[in-house]
Amino acid sequence: MHRPMLVIVLLAAFIGASPSAAATRYQRAPRWKNPDFESTSRGEVVDGRIPDADTDGDGVADRLDLCPDTPRGAQVDDYGCPWDSDGDGVPDGLDKCPNTPTGSSVDADGCDAMQRSARGQTGGPAPESRAVTPAPAAMPPTSEPHSELETKLLANGEIRLENVYFETGSAVLLPESETTLNEAGHSLEHFAALKIEVQGHTDSRGSSAYNQKLSQARAESVRSYLLQHFMLKPDQLVAKGYGESRPEVKEKNDEDRQRNRRVVLKVLNPDALPKGVEVKE
Repeated sequence: MHRPMLVIVLLAAFIGASPSAAATRYQRAPRWKNPDFESTSRGEVVDGRIPDADTDGDGVADRLDLCPDTPRGAQVDDYGCPWDSDGDGVPDGLDKCPNTPTGSSVDADGCDAMQRSARGQTGGPAPESRAVTPAPAAMPPTSEPHSELETKLLANGEIRLENVYFETGSAVLLPESETTLNEAGHSLEHFAALKIEVQGHTDSRGSSAYNQKLSQARAESVRSYLLQHFMLKPDQLVAKGYGESRPEVKEKNDEDRQRNRRVVLKVLNPDALPKGVEVKE
């Protein structure tokens, strides 16, 4: 008597529990790869199957999505997290100015002041600006040099910027250039009256036309870096490329060519230089 009753009880439990357990296992199965499968973000049954949910609609299933609240339209990686190529805080796909310089203050569309101005000139919509922290007041001018670089610039009227490097055949600055450029930027902040020519020079490899274009681009790249990171006015700096026309040494080897590839800051108004500054050897 006990054995048939036990079989009936177990059979009833199996019949009552198996649909729920099967459904649970089915919902946790990997997303179907069938080309006829229609994805959905609401979890309804399509062709008799329950697809993976994608609540934020970024193409990455919720169970794999590490960033489940991605804004609509943002480009994402394999984990569902937004890409931000220029690092301005506005995701790719929503960023209307995708090449914003590093460190720029941007609006909700990812555009800085210069880019907004350019868009306005071409008839583009005027985006709302984000609240921006006011820039600190410019440092008062001084006649006393604060560093060895400043001393050489004030004593000689020009200075070669050592350890400024670019990608080969390019005007893209390498990260190891930042130390020298930052020192130069801080120095120029102390002497707001000086007008500076940012000179670009190349070695003699390649055509003269190519070297001229490359040196101009590199000079402009250095000028842009200084203006973006320091309290300097655009009319204080002018970029000028000289190509291979002004070598420091006659090129006999790679060391000579490296010596001729350089960036120089030259004072254009020497009358504004402080008097009596000397370089101590």
